[in-house]
Amino acid sequence: MISQVRPGWDIPLNSVLVSFCITILLSLINIGSNTAFNAIASLGTAALISSYIISITCVRIKRWRKEPLPAARWSLGKWGGPINDFSILYLVIVFIFTFFPEATPVTPVTMNWNILIYGFTVLFAITFFIVKGRHTYRGPVTLVRKDM
Repeated sequence: MISQVRPGWDIPLNSVLVSFCITILLSLINIGSNTAFNAIASLGTAALISSYIISITCVRIKRWRKEPLPAARWSLGKWGGPINDFSILYLVIVFIFTFFPEATPVTPVTMNWNILIYGFTVLFAITFFIVKGRHTYRGPVTLVRKDM
């Protein structure tokens, strides 16, 4: 059955509205404290870079151990290892610099509080995983063997 939907309204409207409300609430932080807003905004950068580091490192470890990787659309060939190594090195350096303060001399206003927020979030995640997550989490299945 074809549903009658106005063009442009075939989106997950609830998700869009929740994202919109969260964005508005985060933007209100800027009214109260520019330092708090900068810390939260730079947290996204550190989290994104750390996810890249983890992903590329996992692929690099699989290559180093000569374990098979899931099928991909394209390959970097013999340059894959060196490119991964360079990417990890570059991202680690950039990751470190995301925690540097904005200006000198460092005051509570110019301090980059991102390290405190990021560190607390990582410690909370590790603690939660150790206490509860490792007992309930089942990783994704990458290879399925059909025995018949």
